[in-house]
Amino acid sequence: MENKTEHDLRLLQLRFIGKILASFTHEIKNHIAIIKESAGLMEDMIKLKQSSNKNEDEYIEIIHSIEEQVEKTNNLFRYLNRFSHRMDTVLSSFNVNESLEELSALLNRFANQKKIVIEKFFQDDIPSIQNNPAILQFLVFHLFMQKMARLDRNSRISIKTEYLNESITIRIITKGTPVNVEKEEEELPHHVQAYILEQIGGSISGENEDVKITLPLRL
Repeated sequence: MENKTEHDLRLLQLRFIGKILASFTHEIKNHIAIIKESAGLMEDMIKLKQSSNKNEDEYIEIIHSIEEQVEKTNNLFRYLNRFSHRMDTVLSSFNVNESLEELSALLNRFANQKKIVIEKFFQDDIPSIQNNPAILQFLVFHLFMQKMARLDRNSRISIKTEYLNESITIRIITKGTPVNVEKEEEELPHHVQAYILEQIGGSISGENEDVKITLPLRL
């Protein structure tokens, strides 16, 4: 029978998935709206019989805008597909950079709402690790949201990875003006965070502005 900590983690994971899906669908709706607007503009130009050589550049610009939105939409679907498959198995071999890349893409809307810039500094060619990718993304999401809640608008959050001493480190660094927060909805209960760290064999260290997660290559 599931104990209280596991039960609390499952509920928080469901909330996490719900927030990611809500953010994803909102972004997709935005891209589709831009595509529809661009297509409508072309239709209006054709109906007004403004099609001529001098309009070719404008048509090409609109077509490129549509292609760009389609590409962004495809990328989001690709990230969501990979994100969902992270939950297929509890233990798997994966690249930390790739898992953080897709998570940061799905976090963009939350950051954009507060005009916070996400910066990524991933070390190239770091080895894959054997761990639980879904629970790691869940942990990084909560740490990211905690930090974002404490920052004023127009701040920055950097996500860095490094391979050193047979372990992978993930650093989340904030730059900006701090704000007082009475209640942090995204703050993980201590017993849940401790359970997660036990499950992934990791540790957390550092100050509020620079938190580091350290992970082994193999569990």
